[in-house]
Amino acid sequence: MDHGWMEKRQQDRISATANVTYRILDLREKEDVLNFPCYSATTIIQLPQLAKKFHSYHAVMKDISEGGLSITGEQKFAVGDWLEISILPPKYDTPVTMLAEVKWVRSLSQSSKELNVAGVSTLALDRMSMDHLSRFLLMERKRLQEEKSS
Repeated sequence: MDHGWMEKRQQDRISATANVTYRILDLREKEDVLNFPCYSATTIIQLPQLAKKFHSYHAVMKDISEGGLSITGEQKFAVGDWLEISILPPKYDTPVTMLAEVKWVRSLSQSSKELNVAGVSTLALDRMSMDHLSRFLLMERKRLQEEKSS
């Protein structure tokens, strides 16, 4: 049965806005980062060690799911870039930090400013970040259902 364009996401995205800090990993880091303990055994407090020596950028998250998110910022993105992303959801004291890959990009003009939008797919995140992300998504889904029913 033909349904036209098919959604590629495995999880539904939730509209949610949060500030994002990210950095683009270079080729050497791409080869080594998945072996870095932060994505298998370390706590969220130890995770920022990777980013201390590198320039980070700021963006705004527009939507999110367990499988990825979209972000908007001034820095250009390239399909295939790997990003280390730190999201501080509203009402949270600690960030959700993840490793993600840019899957699509587009430009957006807003108030005579050129912005860049990227859809990223989650590659890895530590257990504490996964727990924070799951709780945040559950709260956002509940909030959206309450808004629809009122």
